[in-house]
This record gives sequence, C-alpha cells and structure tokens, in this order.
Amino acid sequence: MTRILLVRHGETELQSSLRYWGKTDVALGPDGLHQAEQLRDRLAAEKITGIYSSDLKRANDTAVIIAASIT
Repeated sequence: MTRILLVRHGETELQSSLRYWGKTDVALGPDGLHQAEQLRDRLAAEKITGIYSSDLKRANDTAVIIAASIT
C-alpha cells in the first residue's frame, strides 16, 4: 500500500511577527532547522521513495534535511 506523508516546514526566521508570508521566500529560523532535524530523525526508519517540495527556501531546506535520512 502506498502512503503519502505531508510535512509542513518548520518555524521561519520571521515566525514571531505572527504574519502569513505566502509566497514570500522566508528562510527557516534556528528553531525551524531543529524541527526539521527532529522530523528527519523521526522519519529515518520509514521507507521513503520520493520527496517533493515547493521552491520556497523554507520548504526546500526542510526537504533537503529530511532527504539526508534516505539511504
């Protein structure tokens, strides 16, 4: 059976301003990087055959961090 895991990026650099950033290319902040690393570790045992991401830096960086666990 095919499973699809949906993941949202971690906290951004400007998260504390409580705004919706839409397509503005805001990067992950330190907490967001840590959240992505925690998710990478959590998903390390999963059989992941593909990762798709938007072109926004925060989403792409999250995907790259998670992809590091794929062997």
